[in-house]
Amino acid sequence: MANKMGEPTAILAINSLDRYAGQPVTNYSKFRATFYQSIPILNIVSGFPIVGAVISGFGIADGAYIKSVSANGLVAIISLPPTNSGTNTSITQASTVSSASQPVSNSLNSQYSDVTPYSHNFTIQSPAALIYGYITKIIVSQIQLQYNIPTVNLGKNDTFYIADGNRARLPEQVVIPHGFYYADELAAALQVLIRATTIGALADITVVFVPRDGFIFTSNSAPPLTFYFPDIPELQLRPGVGGVVTPDTINNILKTYRLLGLTIANSYNVVPFTATTQVSFDYPTFLYTPYIDVYSDVLTNYQKIKDTNTSVQKPKGMVARIYVSGTGQIQTTGSVSALGTAPFVMTSDLNSPKVIRWEPNVAIPSIDFQLLDQYGEFIPGAADGFSTEFQMTLLCSEGE
Repeated sequence: MANKMGEPTAILAINSLDRYAGQPVTNYSKFRATFYQSIPILNIVSGFPIVGAVISGFGIADGAYIKSVSANGLVAIISLPPTNSGTNTSITQASTVSSASQPVSNSLNSQYSDVTPYSHNFTIQSPAALIYGYITKIIVSQIQLQYNIPTVNLGKNDTFYIADGNRARLPEQVVIPHGFYYADELAAALQVLIRATTIGALADITVVFVPRDGFIFTSNSAPPLTFYFPDIPELQLRPGVGGVVTPDTINNILKTYRLLGLTIANSYNVVPFTATTQVSFDYPTFLYTPYIDVYSDVLTNYQKIKDTNTSVQKPKGMVARIYVSGTGQIQTTGSVSALGTAPFVMTSDLNSPKVIRWEPNVAIPSIDFQLLDQYGEFIPGAADGFSTEFQMTLLCSEGE
């Protein structure tokens, strides 16, 4: 295959799920057996025992494993005799399978079990070179992304505070359960959560989402009570109900305010304070990060011009920046749905792809990847069951 410049190339196709193919996987299954104390024999009632599997259950000694199974599958010899007798007893077996024997099955099992390494930081390893030849350049051609970062992320943008306008009480903490939300769903959840606070209950606060204005918080008590969303200096000086406001919590609060469209204009910034309704002063931002940066130390190891960006961290080794709100996205948006309110799949065709310098005599046995968000942090979600996977096409250009 040749690229636009007429140079001969080979394709190196990357799949983030292949991180599981290079590691052994432990599969769990069950069978039933009858056995007797001190006799290392299992009489199989149902199921299929696996030679080498570590077994556990009532009457089974710790560390026991299956040494052999009869040809008809009805008798199994185990390494340690049972500590008790059992009749038609359920036994769990754990069998570790190497990647070499069944890489595809291992990958599926690992994805199903949601085990580490997660998609935001991993290395794909191969017993042989992933690609080898007289390669001088590696070109990032195309990236497909399964964006699965929730609207609200655990410990990232799920916390904010509400306070009463009379300042008779300390601000109260509100924590939003993580997950995907359409705008009206988030408004309904916010109403329930705010009314669970003392301030929200006394003020009888309702929350609605208006597509043109954002979230509208209204006190419906008689008479209406004033309330606001405290700014960071106030939270630092008046620790709220819910614990000490730490620096990590402050970042969380600011990200949550960004999600809800709340700014300092929604805080206690006017005296006398008379606000019984609060409207998103900035428009809500449901997309947790507008882009994802893909990094790899291995792929960028030989480039002489180092990557950088305008962030404070200035990490090195950037392979690509994926703008998730670009033309490649196909998620339907509407009055209460927007990018970030539901998962979506997008493909980024890089019109100006990165060309990475490579050493001709160096093979590629493993490749590392890190995915960072706009805050310079690993993209969230995977540890909570929301894993963002990706596929990437690399063109390897030959040189003589």
